[in-house]
Amino acid sequence: MFKMISAEFYKLRKSRSFWVMLGVIIGMAAFVSVVFGIAPAEMVEMGLRPETTGEMLGVIAGLMSTIIIFMLVGFTTSFISSDFETGTIRNPLAVGAKRIHYLIAKIAMILMACAVFLVAGISVAGLIYLAFEPFGAGFNVGNFVMGVGISYLSLVAQATLFMAIAVMTRKIGTALGIMLGYIVFDLLAGTFVGMLEVEGVVARLASLLPSGAEGISNAVSAGMANTGDVMLFVVMMAGLMIAATLLAVKNLGTKDV
Repeated sequence: MFKMISAEFYKLRKSRSFWVMLGVIIGMAAFVSVVFGIAPAEMVEMGLRPETTGEMLGVIAGLMSTIIIFMLVGFTTSFISSDFETGTIRNPLAVGAKRIHYLIAKIAMILMACAVFLVAGISVAGLIYLAFEPFGAGFNVGNFVMGVGISYLSLVAQATLFMAIAVMTRKIGTALGIMLGYIVFDLLAGTFVGMLEVEGVVARLASLLPSGAEGISNAVSAGMANTGDVMLFVVMMAGLMIAATLLAVKNLGTKDV
């Protein structure tokens, strides 16, 4: 199993698509931070820009996680769906590797990729933004780290779901369609609930969608999060990750490759 994990990390380092995605994320991070950095102070009064450095860095972290979600669609299809279409998944299985070990290696690679994407994006964005706005009142390192942790958990949960979709469909085109459809539904559901100012159970359920990670991450970074909402969101994302993994394991174990 450890040899398979090591092999997946090697493929990750040598993959051109991985570095291209990382470059796109870093470029977007730089663009977002410059836009926020040069935004006029009047935008704070209009409510279009957070007031404190901590809140702004939290917003940047949330935006980075949203951008990375789209990168993960291409990443998952490149590293998992392609294994089925090209038949390369048969190579490790032919020499006695277990299917569960294949999935564990893929999950380990997903964890690493999500961490690299998120840390690189936030680091670049944060450093550039701080050139415009140095650390000031309202920045709490602990809250910021917890906010980033929320974003990371959401990314990993959704990447695991994408892995399950790739394993079940086994076709790049089909997997892409389903993943993009899921992202659009997730984003639209959260947006419409916010625009319509829906309250009660519907609003609470919408906030627990993966797209709600940005709002929760921002609130945690600013020190204004509701502990109950944060814990419920963590449980929901952990449940999504476990369910997706079990679904992938069952599908891979019952179908020929």
